[in-house]
Amino acid sequence: MKVLDDSPEACEICLEIIQKFSELLKETRHTTKIATELYRLVRRRLGVDPYRVDKKEATRWALGILPKALEIVDGLDSFFERFNTAVKFSLVGNAIDLGVSGYAFDLNKLNNAFQSIKLDIDNVTEAYELAEKASTILYVCDNAGEIVLDRLLIREFKKMGARVTVVVRSEPYQNDATMEEAEDSGIVNEADEVLAAGDCTYLAPEVLPEYVLRLFKSADLVVLKGMANYENLENLWRIRRKGYFILLRAKCNPIAGTLKIDRGGYVAKVI
Repeated sequence: MKVLDDSPEACEICLEIIQKFSELLKETRHTTKIATELYRLVRRRLGVDPYRVDKKEATRWALGILPKALEIVDGLDSFFERFNTAVKFSLVGNAIDLGVSGYAFDLNKLNNAFQSIKLDIDNVTEAYELAEKASTILYVCDNAGEIVLDRLLIREFKKMGARVTVVVRSEPYQNDATMEEAEDSGIVNEADEVLAAGDCTYLAPEVLPEYVLRLFKSADLVVLKGMANYENLENLWRIRRKGYFILLRAKCNPIAGTLKIDRGGYVAKVI
């Protein structure tokens, strides 16, 4: 486990995690709810954000490629092609993930990923048509570094006339973006509003702050970044049944299986 060594304290923390995991399995099988509770335990015992250095590095990398990405997007003549290209950059950003067992990535290799990216599920045209009609968009972010490249897509939404509200974590959870990363990434300068919605990777009506719940209900389009937000879809259906634009890379077999694609595939799906 990250930042844990073979000290007696580390062993004690691992035993606590196992015990907590066993208790949680009696209450729920929802992976994001279990993950949230286990990470809270780890962070409470360590007293630090274990991923802080990694988040800083991912943000630094993404800011380094941002000028070239902006140049590519802004150099396109078609409104749709700019939107489509911004979606692809956003998806490349979703490859940055430190919380998936058996998955690894190389920031240096991601520099060239955009040139070869192909979508296994491509609903970009449908998403573009929804965005053209949208007055308000709720954009639920995922990881640090990734949110730098999300700026490209948010810029396109705003050019289409939409008001964009971005949601991040209020407290650290793995390498997910918090308000600190929102500031560092510059996304606060692109979105109309940036809100913090708790430390849960588990999103459901009973845990969302009321002000975020209202936005889920009222937004014309809700963008969900990453696998955890996709896993929460069943919960979010209790708020609204449609109007979701899901952007993710399927980094594990269970998620790839539900989407009927190969592991590692990129998804831009409208529901």
